[in-house]
Amino acid sequence: MIATEPSGLDQLLAEHCADIAALARHLRDVIVEARPELTERVYSGWHGLGFHHPEQGYVAAIFPGTDSVSVGFEHGADLPDPHGLLQGTGKRLRYLHFTVDGSAPTHEHLVEYLDLAVT
Repeated sequence: MIATEPSGLDQLLAEHCADIAALARHLRDVIVEARPELTERVYSGWHGLGFHHPEQGYVAAIFPGTDSVSVGFEHGADLPDPHGLLQGTGKRLRYLHFTVDGSAPTHEHLVEYLDLAVT
């Protein structure tokens, strides 16, 4: 069973096409199912849905875009990148970018990187 969507998620996704909104919701479901200990919060200023671990704090967020959905990892620059999928050049954040066509990364990759972020 997937947890109830957080308040504000509908408003966050309202400006996106149906495919991007559905992809963002699906990625949210993958994260919540893989890591039910995470809590969620919509950050309208960041235009994202953040995930918090009880011990690690803020670990990741979903950011819907025009033609893709990114999952950002707060300490992604410090994460191992076993598949070479993390994107970004900042000092801290790294992202996995998901497209509607289902090209790499896969949902299994998302769970693997999420596990790396919370351990």
